[in-house]
Amino acid sequence: MPLRAVVDTNVIYAGLYSNAGASHLLLRLLRAGRWSLVLSNTVCAEYEEILKRQAPILGIALDEIDHFLNGLCLLAERRTLATTWTPILHDPDDEAFAHLAVEAQVDHLVTYNVRHVAPVGTLGVKVITPKQFLSLLRGQS
Repeated sequence: MPLRAVVDTNVIYAGLYSNAGASHLLLRLLRAGRWSLVLSNTVCAEYEEILKRQAPILGIALDEIDHFLNGLCLLAERRTLATTWTPILHDPDDEAFAHLAVEAQVDHLVTYNVRHVAPVGTLGVKVITPKQFLSLLRGQS
């Protein structure tokens, strides 16, 4: 069974911004079925908000972002969150990722902001960087 992960917006952004880093390779490996992305409507809406706001920097048209997000949704394990959530993080924008990761019982929450999301680790989810997640995927080969 492939690893399951919730991925922070900063990783998705980085994967689209540059084709040279771990984030871009993670997106390619997702498309190849090497791991499973877990999404909720709230997380997908966060992706959409940030990516569309940053579209000029990314050099991507808004309809291309829609196409990309539709593709992510088709590849992802989609979850509807059933439980209420007591905030545990300093940044309210990160709570959706924490909530989804805990409720879906994923293996990992992948982010560049490990320090900010670290409290999720006390609830059984490993918080790691894209490079660390990539190393885990390579170890499965």
